[in-house]
Amino acid sequence: MSLTLIIGLILFGIVLILIEIFITPGFVIGLLGLISLGVGIANTYKEFGSTNGNIALVSTVVFLAITITLAFRNGAWDRFAIEEVIDGKANNLHELLIEIGDTGKTLSALRPTGTALINDQKVEVIVEGDFILANEKIEVIKKVQNKIYIKKLKT
Repeated sequence: MSLTLIIGLILFGIVLILIEIFITPGFVIGLLGLISLGVGIANTYKEFGSTNGNIALVSTVVFLAITITLAFRNGAWDRFAIEEVIDGKANNLHELLIEIGDTGKTLSALRPTGTALINDQKVEVIVEGDFILANEKIEVIKKVQNKIYIKKLKT
């Protein structure tokens, strides 16, 4: 195997591993990259001896480590990171002033869960029965742990 083909296999393997890390996770592309690296390095040992094989192995590992480190430091990873803060919380029925029989309206469709406005408090609710669309009048029928069960009011 020629030196050009060996270098090509090693570079191709590095590119596939970088694609696996930064673009398409799923193990298959990374595995192909590792196989390409392995074939390239193994052929270096076979064709050019252990000294050149060791040089190829060490330089490949160092190059891959430097490339990944620089990619993380330069903010390449920031394009994939979620920056949105999730500030939602579960209903705390001890803090809510909601009792059985209270009425309100749905803010979202309930299929079977969603958001409703009851006593000027925005809460997560669960419908018993059929799904309910947004802006429908509802009534609290049950409170269990941190769950509020409602039904649609007849109009």
